[in-house]
This record gives sequence, structure tokens and C-alpha cells, in this order.
Amino acid sequence: MLNPKKIIADLRQLGVKEDDIIVVHSSYNGLRGDQQIEGGPAAVIEALKETVSKGTLIIPTFSYENVHPEQPAFNVTTTPVCIGILPETMRLSKDVIRSVHPTHSLAVWGKDAQSFTENHYKDHTPVGVNSPLSEAYRRGGKIIMLGAPFARNTSLHGVEEKILPDYLFTTNYDYDITLENNEKITMHVLRHDFSRHEQRYDRVLNILEEGVDYKIGKVLNGQTCVMNAPAVWDKALVKYKEDSHYFVDPQ
Repeated sequence: MLNPKKIIADLRQLGVKEDDIIVVHSSYNGLRGDQQIEGGPAAVIEALKETVSKGTLIIPTFSYENVHPEQPAFNVTTTPVCIGILPETMRLSKDVIRSVHPTHSLAVWGKDAQSFTENHYKDHTPVGVNSPLSEAYRRGGKIIMLGAPFARNTSLHGVEEKILPDYLFTTNYDYDITLENNEKITMHVLRHDFSRHEQRYDRVLNILEEGVDYKIGKVLNGQTCVMNAPAVWDKALVKYKEDSHYFVDPQ
């Protein structure tokens, strides 16, 4: 059995501090490998909270497979996550605030969780200026690929939205939103379209400086990369302006 507390020590080795802002993209199976983690997914979430006990933990709680044009209803309290067991566990975890977005909500815990999430309902794109991902960039956070492939680095969608490559969006749809207090609102949100392109966000390492902008190592059994969010956003924006298709391949 793997001890989930080791997550804290492993992330410290990769430069994560107790007062950091961390955006965690995760794979539970990647993290555990062929072993079990004592306490399961809930213990992993608690270890991540303890890792940044004086900071902020942000985990995507995306629901784009559950909320779509044929089923355009999102309930911030009850709509499940479609991207894995750790995000769903985070959604249900104590003292977490989920941002209001039909397809690309995020769950935030810790310092300033309220301010990270309170304006997300104003966005009309998946990773707009009010997304907690954008706020993590502005506040100098870190992006962690916790046993997860780089294709899950959704922050790069936020960079794409700054330059609007021709492959990015489909149509603007109306979504019925139920807030935590049961108030109803409507959000008009564009959807991504990656039907003809494969995301190659692993190429971000080609433009970052190892040891300065990112570190790679093992967390439990999972290959993990900890990246400086401002470096990712700023250097990727430069590269997108040079070649808007640098981070995708045609399918």
C-alpha cells in the first residue's frame, strides 16, 4: 500500500511550498501505478490540501460530457465530473467552492477560494479571464501534472483563447445554470472543437527551461511535472503567435 502522506514530501522535492497556489491535473491510476493508495482518492485530496495548507488548491471539475447542447443543464451542487475520480472526489470534499461554469468549472479550496471562483459565471468561453485557471496565472501559481498526460493541461486553452486559432471553437450555446442557492441563470458559452486536431501540449516543455520553469519527478508512482504558471502562459503565448498550430497535430 502506498502512503498518501508521501505525496506531500514528493511535491516538496519538486518545489511546491505550503503557501503556493496549485492547479492539479491528475490521473489516479497514473499516481498509484500497480499498487493501491491507503485511504483511496479521498486521502489523496487531503494530502494535496495539506501540501498547500496556507495556500490554494485548484482542481478541474469539468462536465463537458455531461452538459452539452442536447442536455444543456448544469447544477453547481449536483452535476458530476466527467474527467476522473480525483476531480469528482475534490468536488464532494469539505470546504470546497466550485466555480459556476457549465463545461469547465473548477473546485477551489484554501486561501482566497471565494475570490478565485466568484466571477467565473461571467465568462463566455471555456477558459476565460474569470476562470480560476486565469487567476492562478495572474497570481503566480503552479500547474501540476500529477501522474497525468500533458494533454490535460487546460491552462493552454486559456492561452489559445488569447489568439483564437482557427480550430478552437464551435458554436455559442445557451446553458441553464442552477446555483448553490437554487437561483437560476443562463450562460451563453462557446464549446471547444478538437474533432480534427490532436492536442500536443507536451510540446510546452520545448519552450520552458528545466529547473527554472519546471521540474519533473515521481510523486508516489506517478511521473509528475510541476510548472510555473506564468512561464507556461507567457512563453506559450509567444509560441502561439509564431505558429498558431504549434500545440496541435491534424487528425
